[in-house]
Amino acid sequence: MTKRATARPQRDYTTGSLNRNIWLLAVPMVLEMGLVSLFRLADMYWVGKLGPEALAAITIGENVRWALSGMAMGQGIGGLAVVARRVGEGNERAANHAVLQALLLALGIAVLVSALGFALTEPMLLFLGAEPAVMPLGLVFLWVTFAGLPGFLMVPITNSLLRGAGEARLALIVRVLSYGVGLLVEPVLIFGWGPLPALGVAGAALALVGSQWLGFLFQLVVLFSGRARIRIDARCLRVDPRLMGHIFRIALPSTIQMTLRSFSRAILLGIVGVYGTFAVAAYGIATRVFMTVFVPGFGLGNAAATLVGQNLGAGKPGRAARSTWLVAGYNLVFMIVCSAGIAFLAEPIAAVFNDTPGVVSLGAEALRIFAVGYVFSAVGVVMARAFDGAGNTMPAMVINLLTLWGVQIPLAWVLSQTLGWGTAGLWVGISAANVANGVLFVYWFRRGRWKQRVV
Repeated sequence: MTKRATARPQRDYTTGSLNRNIWLLAVPMVLEMGLVSLFRLADMYWVGKLGPEALAAITIGENVRWALSGMAMGQGIGGLAVVARRVGEGNERAANHAVLQALLLALGIAVLVSALGFALTEPMLLFLGAEPAVMPLGLVFLWVTFAGLPGFLMVPITNSLLRGAGEARLALIVRVLSYGVGLLVEPVLIFGWGPLPALGVAGAALALVGSQWLGFLFQLVVLFSGRARIRIDARCLRVDPRLMGHIFRIALPSTIQMTLRSFSRAILLGIVGVYGTFAVAAYGIATRVFMTVFVPGFGLGNAAATLVGQNLGAGKPGRAARSTWLVAGYNLVFMIVCSAGIAFLAEPIAAVFNDTPGVVSLGAEALRIFAVGYVFSAVGVVMARAFDGAGNTMPAMVINLLTLWGVQIPLAWVLSQTLGWGTAGLWVGISAANVANGVLFVYWFRRGRWKQRVV
């Protein structure tokens, strides 16, 4: 046995205890997603010290960034589906080839998105209703972000490939390195330290993109060194347009979904902006809080994607389905407990980020109403990732776009503006869309057509 083969993990997720396999994958994936959310919360906390305007600026800026970066992020799902299927089939050479093509494709798209971001920054901030005090802060935040966007995007895309191969531990190490550095340097860059100047919101953006570039470089070292189950062979560096096209076609529905999902959030933020800076800041607090407690759901969903992809590759669709139902059950129980706690402690939770009375009041209102919808989303996110692992990305696109564009945006507008419910109408519209999303995903998953998907 060669040295490289000895170093490669050999865990087979297509056999043995389902529960054991779920948690072997889910625990590092949950921790990985936890670090992402911890950074997001720290980001909100430190920037909140700069005032409501700075908080609103990064809330708006983050939505602009995700609206554009969704075009590249979807490619990670296509790569994950192909890599997981090849690993399940036991075809190491094909898995490695898919890794290289997925990375080259994603990197090219990321560079294009970065250029597009610079061109659209100011028009999008104006469209989203950034007030005069918020506009210059939002511009600085986004200019720094888009300058480093390729590295920022490649970390989650490459981690998707590692997870598809069952390398959850390595994906976690990447996050520990990148976000660990980001957590340490962010307050220094925002407020200044010693001879370093205080950069404000620019420091927050710089901490994010700088730490992600560090993570991407580490990923490349791992993949070229052969320390993972998948690798990049320097002797086989060639472009395969046919495979790239295959990965792109699988990823296209997810790319469309993620892009339009982000644009829907941007439009929703524009509606929220009608109610002023306090409402925007409150919305940013509520969404980040729930994204934080949703971390185990993302981790469990990623585990479901890997298990579905590898078990379908091994010709075991029944095992793939059972894995998904178990994962969804775990996430549902966890989210019920967390949502109840958030609803009960809504005011003190909102005050942690900004103690302005108006922000606390609106933030607590949003937290309590969001709590209902996120219980249903706990099941929906697992089912969505299971579809991704199967390479059957069309259902997730249809369901997410239907609930976002057909339910969330019109309902939020009607309830808040037409019926005069104000901000409460916005929060109810968002929560109702999450309920519909979870119900539709369960229905579509039960149909079982995803089991016949050829990747």
